[in-house]
Amino acid sequence: MKKILSMTFVMLVSCCLYGQSSIQMYNKGCRMTEKGEYQAAINWFTKAIELDQFFTEAYYNRALAKSKLKDYTSAIADYSRAIDIRPHFVLAYNNRGADRKEFGDLEGAIADYTQAISLDTAYARAYYNRGIVRFVTGEISSAIKDFTHALRSAPDMIDAWFNRAVVKCLDGDHTGAISDLSRAIELNPGFANAYKERGLARIKLGQQATGMKDIEKARELGCTVTEQELVNNQE
Repeated sequence: MKKILSMTFVMLVSCCLYGQSSIQMYNKGCRMTEKGEYQAAINWFTKAIELDQFFTEAYYNRALAKSKLKDYTSAIADYSRAIDIRPHFVLAYNNRGADRKEFGDLEGAIADYTQAISLDTAYARAYYNRGIVRFVTGEISSAIKDFTHALRSAPDMIDAWFNRAVVKCLDGDHTGAISDLSRAIELNPGFANAYKERGLARIKLGQQATGMKDIEKARELGCTVTEQELVNNQE
């Protein structure tokens, strides 16, 4: 009996050391990531995974580091492994979608963002990201809906206000675009491109004086506005 208890104790101690070691390596990887030393981070996360093949966060963070190095194929594989271990890993679906977009797999990106949204219906970033891809694929009305959903959950998301405005302009809704751009400028008074786009939208509606004020402000903030752009937006 004593022999059995002794063996059990040794096994428990080994397990504790085993887990502690993988966590230590994981933490070193996180510190390297914070310093921007992504290859070193990848090496430490790999060591953690070698000790614990079900270490979800290590796969996830190794994928993040690989993405920083633009190794999207390998990052996607790590996100997929993290999802295999934790099927409801919302962030992994969103980030895998982002890497699939970078890799040119727009259909796969939309599928991942949609899955992230199904797991968290208030996940603003996934709506925003899906909106960007839908804009790229020409799904204008769907892109506007996604940006709108994102803003319901995150009303201070400046990029969502700006990009919804850009899409609205393409859809002919210049008044709605001006409203969105004004909100973006409220949130960030130094947003040069927002002044530019609002100025062009106002000129498009025949509001020449206010439009040119916006254009001047955009130029003052360092944004280039060509004469051809102004001509193209004349009423």
